[in-house]
Amino acid sequence: MRGVLLAMVVMAAPARAVDFAINVGALEVVLLPVAHGGFYPYLGVSAAVPLGHDVTFIGSISYEWSFDQQHGGFVVVSTLDFLVGEHVGIDLNIAFIHDQPGLRFAEAEFYLGAGPGVSLLFGKWTFSPFLNFFGGLRTASASLVPGLNVSRTF
Repeated sequence: MRGVLLAMVVMAAPARAVDFAINVGALEVVLLPVAHGGFYPYLGVSAAVPLGHDVTFIGSISYEWSFDQQHGGFVVVSTLDFLVGEHVGIDLNIAFIHDQPGLRFAEAEFYLGAGPGVSLLFGKWTFSPFLNFFGGLRTASASLVPGLNVSRTF
């Protein structure tokens, strides 16, 4: 009987399609007090999961590299996207960054940040400008990070 009830619940639950995407983008790190901290292009992948009517959770992982600072690392971002129009979403981003000089992991810094963004939807393409505030987890550093993410859903 339990199996029949479980099967009924699974079949009655609305289907939630997961969309996978490839992401490219760039961001500028503005150290506080104001100073240039690096220009970082990045490449990554993401998965978008509808949570309900007009709300989507997006998880992503990317690798970024600053040619001018010779630093790079991985970025993990969780985004809640709230659809406010047919082609516009308001985003809330939370991100964790690992950043190190070259291949020297012992010198890596870690940052936690959050901030708003906007998603502009054009079919399978999404353009998402954002502005996040980051604080260092091992240092007392802080930064503002404006950027633009472009994703292509498959």
